[in-house]
Amino acid sequence: MTPQDRTSPPQGGRPGQAGVPHSEWTTWLGPGHLQRYPSGGTIFVPGSERDVLMLVESGSARVFLNCGARELTLCHLRAGGVFSTHTRAWMGALEHSEIRSWPLSAVMGVIAEKPALGAAAFRDVGQILSGALTLIEDLAFRPVEARLASHLLRQREKLGTDTLQIGHTGALAETLGASRQTLSSQVNRLIREGLLARPDRRTLVLLDPGRLRALSEVSAS
Repeated sequence: MTPQDRTSPPQGGRPGQAGVPHSEWTTWLGPGHLQRYPSGGTIFVPGSERDVLMLVESGSARVFLNCGARELTLCHLRAGGVFSTHTRAWMGALEHSEIRSWPLSAVMGVIAEKPALGAAAFRDVGQILSGALTLIEDLAFRPVEARLASHLLRQREKLGTDTLQIGHTGALAETLGASRQTLSSQVNRLIREGLLARPDRRTLVLLDPGRLRALSEVSAS
């Protein structure tokens, strides 16, 4: 589907106003360019356009590497999340989403004019780098079961609950850099051992966070 384009002022307004949870510094960039994408739509393909900064205005998106037969998720972005297209990463919509964008030259101009906003900008963009480094560390040093345990514990800490909505197995496998079959096998094993429960296909309940934490620290042999 062709995304629907429109240009309008950011709904979040200037810092301190109500609306979409923009990062404070993006409200100084002007209206930018707003595009709508359907669930499953491709937002960005490397090399397809000039370098821009993208803000998730509504919905959610996935940043990932595409190696043809396989994809590797780097991070998920919700409303207020930002992404810079100067990397080799792809971006796709997880649900119906609105994405606002600005040329990177405009971003750098705002930072040059208001240096104090630069720290906030680099912090927001750096969240993707942080996620990528965590993924590299997991792939290099941890077996699949340890990656799974580590991911579940991070989500538990982030959301403040032992009941996690994980989506379909394929999406979680892409996030962990594992095959669907291998991940399913590991989940079933942890369920049999009493570390997890699975009340439905898209939900996992952490029954023993302590044992999961010990498992997350196991290094690949």
